[in-house]
Amino acid sequence: MNKINWTVRLKNKNFWLALVPAIALLLQAGADIFGIKLDFGVTIDKILVFINVLFALLVLIGIVNDPTTAGFSDSERALGYEEPHKTEAGTEGE
Repeated sequence: MNKINWTVRLKNKNFWLALVPAIALLLQAGADIFGIKLDFGVTIDKILVFINVLFALLVLIGIVNDPTTAGFSDSERALGYEEPHKTEAGTEGE
């Protein structure tokens, strides 16, 4: 975990756009596992299904997003990779 630049990731709105829905979906699944039923009525349940689908799409966008760059594109350096960049133990990547 110390090889991740958390300062940059936490400042990126796309990181949060993926993390918040992921946590919401995880909490919802956890509640279901432990038998906590969230029953809000038929109309609200349908709205929640729509929100869950929207959250899932936001999570997917966050998975393919490079949170160390602005927007939804990869850095120029990352676009040139044929394989993920590897650094030697004890050295910093460029």
